[in-house]
Amino acid sequence: MPLITDSEMEDFNAAILRAGFEVDDFNVVELEDDEPIGIEEYIPTGTVTIHRISTDEFITYTTGSGSIWPQEFEADLQAGEFGQP
Repeated sequence: MPLITDSEMEDFNAAILRAGFEVDDFNVVELEDDEPIGIEEYIPTGTVTIHRISTDEFITYTTGSGSIWPQEFEADLQAGEFGQP
């Protein structure tokens, strides 16, 4: 079961374009935790690492049910954490 939803990827790509970057300049790598949370129900958790290829900058965010990593990523883009477009 993938941790990253289609809508999260749409938000991610839209954030890149809004900030003036190229979508092809970023890689996304998700890693599921070995022990997901949830006692009665399987709730996958993990991380998503965003890598900007041209500058070799990367940041890792928490992902899974209820995560807001696309918004955190967009805030980091706006703050210059991935350099300039």
